[in-house]
Amino acid sequence: MKKKPKEELSVRKTGSPSWPYLLLALALLVLDQLTKALVRTLPLGSRMPLLPGFLWLSHVENTGASFSILQGSNALLAWVAVIVLGILIYAYGSFRTRVERVIYALLLAGLLGNLVDRLLFGAVTDFVDLGWFPVFNVADSCLVVGVSALVAYELFRKGHAKNVHS
Repeated sequence: MKKKPKEELSVRKTGSPSWPYLLLALALLVLDQLTKALVRTLPLGSRMPLLPGFLWLSHVENTGASFSILQGSNALLAWVAVIVLGILIYAYGSFRTRVERVIYALLLAGLLGNLVDRLLFGAVTDFVDLGWFPVFNVADSCLVVGVSALVAYELFRKGHAKNVHS
């Protein structure tokens, strides 16, 4: 019996159902919302050392975007998130490989996590404080990792395609 050649994970098309990736997005969304709910039990503005000199648990509310830009633009950012979410849902069929679907799950969880906060609380709850970097949350991490992975994946794929066709 001949073995099929191994395909790279990053370019392998998936015939698998969507539910594992949607379950990943749901698990990340639940983790995001649970951690934020726990942080909201602390007084706003509080800061507790977890690893002294390196990591703190801080309760911060953010009505802006990353790095505190667009402060006070909660409604605008909620609408932007809804539009991007719509585009993401529409484009789901184009996410065909396993890596693309994991990226999709990260983006979906990140968008929904912060959108829930904006709609229910009027601001996003942030709590991971490194002291030298803006305070962030699980949804922010999902978005940063998802967008970074998408950019790297597209650059790798285009570079790979360019080398193959050269």
